[in-house]
Amino acid sequence: MFGYFKKLFCVVLAAVMLTTAATSPYTAMAASPARPSFKLVKRAKKSVTIKINKTKNATGYQIFIANSRNGKYKQTAASRIRMVKITKLKKNKVYYIKIRAFKTVGYHITYGKFSKVMKIDKYGKKKPVPSITPDVPTGSAIDETQEPSETLIPEQDTEQTQMPEQTLAPEQTI
Repeated sequence: MFGYFKKLFCVVLAAVMLTTAATSPYTAMAASPARPSFKLVKRAKKSVTIKINKTKNATGYQIFIANSRNGKYKQTAASRIRMVKITKLKKNKVYYIKIRAFKTVGYHITYGKFSKVMKIDKYGKKKPVPSITPDVPTGSAIDETQEPSETLIPEQDTEQTQMPEQTLAPEQTI
């Protein structure tokens, strides 16, 4: 007799557990986060600061770093804050950074797609300044031996011409 109640109790308990598990928000599939984007804020001697743009459905972000674009990326940080400072970098090395967003629902984590890879140059590397070249029509060569010709600007009168004052219509009285 106790065996029958024991089996019945187990069946009812299993049914209750299944219904509560099916309706639990923790077992629901989390929406995949969008692809994140970010920008470089500051490159210091031994660190770099990046700002991650807000991503739809994201709980946090994972930051990966490598020494070459197609090299092995290693996770350096996971953050729920969008302004991240990565330290312990060398000033004479080039680094590549990519990030991905994640969404957590209970104990379930859903990862999004990786962002585009950003190159972080060496510390102190100056970007080349474009040189200013004169406008030269295509197909003509510049003769360096020839001195540039001077263009004459006609002199303007030093006396100022007076403009006649504008007269306003007199106010009408009512």
